[in-house]
Amino acid sequence: MLELTVYDEDREVLLKFEHSLLALSKWESRTRKPFLTKEQKSSEELIAYFQDMLVSPEDRRDLVFLLDPEQLEELRDYMNSSFTASTVPEQKKEFNPETITSELVYYWLSALQVPFHPTETWHISRTMMLVQIASYKQQPPKKQKSTDVMKDWERINAERLKKYGTTG
Repeated sequence: MLELTVYDEDREVLLKFEHSLLALSKWESRTRKPFLTKEQKSSEELIAYFQDMLVSPEDRRDLVFLLDPEQLEELRDYMNSSFTASTVPEQKKEFNPETITSELVYYWLSALQVPFHPTETWHISRTMMLVQIASYKQQPPKKQKSTDVMKDWERINAERLKKYGTTG
């Protein structure tokens, strides 16, 4: 969660933002466009998304217009940050033209039997990492080549022969 302070007339107001699956879902349902694409977003689209990210105060979406340029940059940095220490092993990436939408992420969560709450309110990078980890962990072990299996047996046999001082 990112907290930024703005001044509404004479009073200080704390704005709380979440770049989450829930925010993506709100934005996509209003705009009917996928958010997680490489396509550049217009200023209006970004402002609308910042409004959807606003968690508190919920009823004052107009306060987003009071953010100064440094705060807007801080908001962009927050969105681009990774909020996870996890990694998954690199896999051969195949071209996948599928457009990622909030509904697709919800599908992944349900297919992987991950509860929506609280994951839909996490930073989106953390939610996506959980999907990657769950997918990786559910893959069947890769079959080893027979030549690799034979090499392993030969290595283990040689170690045992040496350890026990036998000739086989």
